[in-house]
This record gives sequence, C-alpha cells and structure tokens, in this order.
Amino acid sequence: MGDSMLVDGIQWALERGIEGLTIRHNLLADNIANVETPGFKRSDVAFKAQLAEAMGRDGRRLPLAATHRSHLGRPAGVHDYRPQVFQDSSTTMRADGNNVDIDREMAELARNTLEYQALVDVAARRLALLRTAITEGRR
Repeated sequence: MGDSMLVDGIQWALERGIEGLTIRHNLLADNIANVETPGFKRSDVAFKAQLAEAMGRDGRRLPLAATHRSHLGRPAGVHDYRPQVFQDSSTTMRADGNNVDIDREMAELARNTLEYQALVDVAARRLALLRTAITEGRR
C-alpha cells in the first residue's frame, strides 16, 4: 500500500486488522478440517499484539494522520508488520497426538467472524464518508 492522502493511520490499522483476521479465519478452518487427522497440531496467528506494537501504541489509541513519510505521527514499524503464524505443539487432545478442540475452534471462528464483520463495516463507513465528501463537495 502506498502512502496517500486517503490512507491514514486508521485506514492502515483497519486493513492490517482485516488481513490478520482473514489469515486467522483460514487457520481456524484448517484446524477444524483436520480435527480427525492423527498427529495434527493446531495453528493460529497472534496479530493483535503485533499490530499494536507495529503502531507503536498499546492498541488503545491510533496515530495521527500522516500523508507523507516525513510527517510526524507515523509509527516507525508500520511497514515491518507481518502477522506471525504459530503452531501449538505443546498440547495434545487425544491419544493420536491431535490437539484440535472442536468446541474451542468453533467458538474462535464465531468470534473471528464477528470481529471481521465489525472491521469491514467500519472500513465501509469510512469509504462512504469519503465518497460523500467527494460527491457532495461539488454542490
């Protein structure tokens, strides 16, 4: 994503959040699909803490809008942010070595879906505001 007037810190955080939730959805679906596979170990992604760290914040506040790299307020590590997928090899749910708990995976999938829908809704509302500002500005 290039820097532009239309992409501020909030938009960046929304895009990275949607990206992380998409990766997490795919991992949870893979875990569920392999619930009966002997020796399968569940995977997940811990992107929320990494996203907050990349923003240089504790996750409660977003940085100031910056339209150029040299502007103040742009988090230093935003371009280095990459969701980290990990495999949980420390636990076992069954004698065959599989560690997928289907109830946990289904609950996490439901929560992940709600979080994804919330972020997409916020992003859509921001774009609608921008569209309104562009089209209504002509009047």
